[in-house]
Amino acid sequence: MPVTKNEIKPKKMMRKWSLFYEPLKILGLVLLMMSTFFMGPFASAAPSTLRITIGTFSPHFSPELVHIGTGTPISWVNPTTTLHSITHDGCTTGQRCAFDSGPIGPNQTFQIDHLPAGSYPYHCTFHPIMRGVLVVLESDLSSES
Repeated sequence: MPVTKNEIKPKKMMRKWSLFYEPLKILGLVLLMMSTFFMGPFASAAPSTLRITIGTFSPHFSPELVHIGTGTPISWVNPTTTLHSITHDGCTTGQRCAFDSGPIGPNQTFQIDHLPAGSYPYHCTFHPIMRGVLVVLESDLSSES
């Protein structure tokens, strides 16, 4: 059975629209990746609890580097079968100790309701190779406490 002109036309139209929409899809994907890259470590506008997972292998803390606004609660979760701790480096260097969880057992959590602006490097006292950094930025959106 021969093909008529009417049957060919929709296929050509589909190709033309596809040439128009493909670059838009790629642009949308690039914009999404850029927004994730630039805003990924930041907490959302409303201070919801930031969750950090304690791991056994690298990365030991996921995420290892976090930027948050003041007033954001932070929670560390230990899904491993090993004891861990979340200890601000200042606690072991004679500087101001901002937080120290003590031992965190398997399936337990440690939470800090808020920290003042600053940089807070921390580690696990049981496994000193495990390190992370919290960077708390001044935020107009932080909750008053």
